[in-house]
Amino acid sequence: MKTIKNIKMKVKLTILLFVFTLITFAQNSMFEKYEDLDDVSTVVVTKHAFKLMGKVASDSPEAKSYKEMVNNLDYLAVYTTDNVKIAGDMIKDIQKYLKSTKLSELMRIKDKDANVKIFVKEGKDEDHVSELFMYITSLKDKVNVNGRKPEVVVVSLTGNIDLNKIGELTDKMNIPGGNELKKASKK
Repeated sequence: MKTIKNIKMKVKLTILLFVFTLITFAQNSMFEKYEDLDDVSTVVVTKHAFKLMGKVASDSPEAKSYKEMVNNLDYLAVYTTDNVKIAGDMIKDIQKYLKSTKLSELMRIKDKDANVKIFVKEGKDEDHVSELFMYITSLKDKVNVNGRKPEVVVVSLTGNIDLNKIGELTDKMNIPGGNELKKASKK
């Protein structure tokens, strides 16, 4: 009897793990469909690349801090487009993504140049998050990313992210929207 119950429990756990993996994969891949479009610029950095970045760092105190930061990151994806139709599709996907995840709004910034919204998923304590998701719209003509004037910028960063050090990371990696993330880390 016990073995049948154990087997049933293992099957249930396996199914639960499989469903969780599918949900997580679906959320990460929601924006991947934009990677192959000519009017979308994409930067994707994987956990393996972050580990390699950590190995390159020297032994200075600043480099050690950077190494610690990047070794705790799992995934970074940045999508930008200056195509109005694609930007509209991205905004629809952003809204779906925000409804399907347990992200909390960290802050929003609206000024004459852009609208910025930053969301986070709780981490191990109030200074850490497991996901930071940001999108920027209404960029006007003053914002320039790699020679383009985007309509939308989407940034997704996952791992064990220290909000107190996010500004340092955005400086080193030249992440679009980095100034807004610096403002978030000071709050």
